[in-house]
Amino acid sequence: MFGIRILVYLLGIALVVWILMRLVGGSRPQVTRKPGERAVDDMVRCHRCGVFIPRSESVRGGGHDYCCTRHRDEDREQHDGH
Repeated sequence: MFGIRILVYLLGIALVVWILMRLVGGSRPQVTRKPGERAVDDMVRCHRCGVFIPRSESVRGGGHDYCCTRHRDEDREQHDGH
């Protein structure tokens, strides 16, 4: 009986601590950004296939954005060939 009572008290204390931590936001890691830094990157469309990709991952060529060097080169060859 004594062991069960201690167990119930410990569970109650743990529950109160958990609730307090959730209320003050201690369970979530803080995201720190530099002033002026954007949380997300602009999305651009591949000029060849139309898929959207982050601007930082795009390949530039001929004033257009591409999802890969192959699409940039294919587009360049198509326009140079005509």
